[in-house]
Amino acid sequence: MEQKPILYTYGNIQIRAEELIHLLLPHHINCVVDCRPQNNSPIAQNTPTDELKTILKQYQIIYLPFFNHFGFFSSEVRNKKGEPVYRKVIQAENFLQGIERIQHGIQKGYQICIIDNQKETDKSKRFTLIGKYMKGTYEMRHLTPTGTFFTQEAQEQRINEYAFKRKELKKMAEEVGKTGEELSARYLEQQGYQILDHNWNLHRGCELDLVAMRDNTLHFIEVKTRTSDKYGDPQTAINRVKMRHILKAIHEYRYRHAFFHTNYQIDSIAIIYHSDRNYQLKHFLDIRPNGEACADVHIYTLQQ
Repeated sequence: MEQKPILYTYGNIQIRAEELIHLLLPHHINCVVDCRPQNNSPIAQNTPTDELKTILKQYQIIYLPFFNHFGFFSSEVRNKKGEPVYRKVIQAENFLQGIERIQHGIQKGYQICIIDNQKETDKSKRFTLIGKYMKGTYEMRHLTPTGTFFTQEAQEQRINEYAFKRKELKKMAEEVGKTGEELSARYLEQQGYQILDHNWNLHRGCELDLVAMRDNTLHFIEVKTRTSDKYGDPQTAINRVKMRHILKAIHEYRYRHAFFHTNYQIDSIAIIYHSDRNYQLKHFLDIRPNGEACADVHIYTLQQ
C-alpha cells in the first residue's frame, strides 16, 4: 500500500522560536505555513514574526503567511454562535486557494508544517477543519511539545470530547444558576416579598432574573450564583454593561406592566452555593447603576 504524503501541524504558542526549530528538524520540515490571525503575533512570549522568519531562514526553512487562507473565516461561513461551519468553509474560495498552494508545495517535495496560535494543538479548529479536508489524501500528524504526534482521528476525537466537556460545564452552570434563583425566591418570600416574575426576558442579554413587590416598591433582582468564591464575590459579575442591559429590561417591563408610577429599586443576590443545606446568600439592596455602594446588605447563611 502506497504511503500518503505527510502534512504536519503545530499549535502550541508556549514555545520559543528556537525550540520550535528543534521540534521541526527531526521531521525534516522545510516549510512553515503560518495561519495565525496577526502577522506579528508571537509564536510565544513576544517572539515577533520577523524574528521567526530570520531564524527559519538560518535553517533553510521557508516561511509562508497563510492568514488570508486559513486564519480568517468570514461571517458567511460561520453559524449563529460565530463558529466556522465545515461544509461552508471547504467551499470558501480563500480556503480552497490555501489548500491548493499546500498541495502544490507537497508535490514539489516540501515537508510542510502549519502553525497556529492555540495553546494546545488539539484545541485548534483550523487544524481540525484542514485535517478533515486533507485526511483522504495526506497523513495528518499533529505535533506535540515533546516532539511526538497524534493522528487526525485522534484530533477529531479530542475536539469532540472538548466540545462535550464544554457543553456539560455549561449545563452544570445553568443548573447552579437555576438553583440559585430558586433559593433566592424562597428567601425573598420568607422576607415578605411577592414574586411577580421569574426570568423575564426582553431579548438575549436583557433578562430580569426575579421581579418582586414589597411595601409598594417594585424590586428587580439580579441573581448571581457560584460554587466557590475562588474567582471573587458573585456580585462582581454585575458590571456596567450588565447594568445597562438590566436598566433597558426594567424600562420595558415597567412599560408593559403599567408600573411607571410605582417606586422601584434594583437589588442583587449573590450566592456561594455548596448544596441546598450549605450556602451563603448576600442580599444587596438598592444597588446603584453608576457603580456606587448599595444602601444595605443582608447576609443569610444556611449550614446543616
